[in-house]
Amino acid sequence: MGVAAKTTERDEGTVIQRDAEGRPIYRPDGATLRGFMKSSARVRVIRGPIRSGTSSMCCMEIFRRACEQQPGPDGIRRTRWGVVRNTYPDLQQTTVKTWLQWFPERDFGRFVWGKPLTHTLRKGDVVAEVFFLALDDPTDVSKLKSLEVTGWWFNEMEFTPKELFDEAESRAGYYPPVKDGGATWSGTLGDLNAPSSDHWLPLMTGEVPFPEGMKEEDRWQYRWPEGWEYFVQPPGLIEEKGPDGRTVVGYAINPAAENLRWIPKIDGRPLYLETIKGKTKRWIDSRIMNRIIPPVLGEPVWKEFIEETHVAKVALEPNPSWPLYVGLDFGRRPAAVMGQLINDRWVVLSEVTGHDIGASVFAPIVKRHLKRHFPDHLRRFGGGRERDAILFYGDPKGQDKTQSDEMTAYQIWADNGMRVTPAPVPTNHIQTRLEAVAFVLNGMRDGVPRFLLSPTCRVLRAAMGGGYHFSDNSVKIGEPKPEKNRYSDIADALQYMLLGAGEGKVLVGKDRPGTRVQPIVHATRRGSVRRLV
Repeated sequence: MGVAAKTTERDEGTVIQRDAEGRPIYRPDGATLRGFMKSSARVRVIRGPIRSGTSSMCCMEIFRRACEQQPGPDGIRRTRWGVVRNTYPDLQQTTVKTWLQWFPERDFGRFVWGKPLTHTLRKGDVVAEVFFLALDDPTDVSKLKSLEVTGWWFNEMEFTPKELFDEAESRAGYYPPVKDGGATWSGTLGDLNAPSSDHWLPLMTGEVPFPEGMKEEDRWQYRWPEGWEYFVQPPGLIEEKGPDGRTVVGYAINPAAENLRWIPKIDGRPLYLETIKGKTKRWIDSRIMNRIIPPVLGEPVWKEFIEETHVAKVALEPNPSWPLYVGLDFGRRPAAVMGQLINDRWVVLSEVTGHDIGASVFAPIVKRHLKRHFPDHLRRFGGGRERDAILFYGDPKGQDKTQSDEMTAYQIWADNGMRVTPAPVPTNHIQTRLEAVAFVLNGMRDGVPRFLLSPTCRVLRAAMGGGYHFSDNSVKIGEPKPEKNRYSDIADALQYMLLGAGEGKVLVGKDRPGTRVQPIVHATRRGSVRRLV
């Protein structure tokens, strides 16, 4: 926002450089922050840890767009902006303080402390009206009536209802009016710390699954629109694990964290390391580790699961030279998980879930899914050329009497051309199943984790992130058992898939069945198949 720095201003430990005309010079400290500002998407949302620089960036993005507005007939670059928090005390104590740090009244004009709070920036040929509004309830939609703005900034968006966001977003771009040249850029900015998984934003971004039974017409409003962009910053800290490789015993600063140059230090230690003292892991995960947290307060079953480590950045594709494993859980909420074991590393590729349906309906659904996403594997399997191209493992017949119709389910799957083998776990022992998954999550192969989950597996991702948790009562009596909820079925399917591939044997030091995990090499002539030994 200017060239040569002339003066600096110190406030709360920060140093803001300004050019000769008093305009702030801003340099985003981090690749995600820079990517956000380089984007011109109409709607942009950024999620990050506390003190990660998102608020300052949004302030500067408003000013930058105001400076880039084409002049109107009178030669003035006019824009109008709305800045939203959930309450006026929050606006005054946090958002406005950050705003005035960048745009002090002595350089940009008087700030009006009435309602709504208003600041009209005046600098050269730039005139930008900025309104600060408190919106925390869908009934506040009335405050937006007839309001025409260039754009919005939703600060701490985790407290904003979707109805308000939708209504406000629809009103961006109507100032300046078309007769005066219209808005050069218009849109909505949003920043937030990681919300709980029942917030509407993770639902839209695919980070959590749709609720069971949600109708298709209701799901439509939660589809991420084409052209919108979503940015996620790295966590502020790195977890340090104990000798068991599971228990978090401490934290260290993440060198990839953003905005570190602006984080205060106490005795040379960045404030992040002081802030976490006395806080729950749930609080640290949300505010510092930047993780979507479950809305429940139960203890996660797989504490070993770390999103940054175990979830791929892009959708994963199948490797046709390796078998496909399918783990199945039956019942009225059936689930299927598809993955491959490649060079002793698990790549979990896809999932299918059902609600209030039986095997006769679910089996054909899974078969269509395989045909669409794994055509090479299904073609070899269905054609009888390679019966182990796809390997199905399901809930074994055992002491769980809720599976009294299990054999019927197995027969239905066989009738659909998919023969399911019971997962090799004696009496369907839950501890063995849970430890098999934990064993894989803790494992490393050639310096990289043994488990990698495709981000397209939304239900399984939410389950492993904490949706699959121990019930409070079982924890109290010292016999923790997973809560039966909408995440437990997909978690069970994962367990059966891993156990079917031999992870239970590896866990106790036995050899994995080797004949079924060797890669298949396809000859390019005469459709023949040979094994690579």
